[in-house]
Amino acid sequence: MHRFISPAPQPVGLDPLDLSVVQDGLIQATHASYGTSTGVFGNFPVTIAGKTGTAEKVIPGLPSGQSDQSEWCGYGPAATGETPELVVCALIENGGHGGDAAAPAALQVFEKFFHQNASSTGPVHSD
Repeated sequence: MHRFISPAPQPVGLDPLDLSVVQDGLIQATHASYGTSTGVFGNFPVTIAGKTGTAEKVIPGLPSGQSDQSEWCGYGPAATGETPELVVCALIENGGHGGDAAAPAALQVFEKFFHQNASSTGPVHSD
């Protein structure tokens, strides 16, 4: 397996406290009972942080006139003290809400990369 190694991140002057608040929110989105992708990532053995998203796309001819685009972006491992190794962003056109298609697709990438499997924890809370 070939891994793409990107250049080291460069400082952008972000306050560490502000960053930790965002990181905590991303972990809650994948692990808290109310998280939008806890049903997908909650039982994955590697802590993943990320967020679902849904964008509406205008599609002429559809009865509703629009279709939902399923989005999910995140990284792992994300536990305190661990260095993230992989960032995944998934966009599934006409895939519904972020937890419907994009989060499960991203999980497959994490499972392959970390050689770990997840079991579903329950329904996905839509965004």
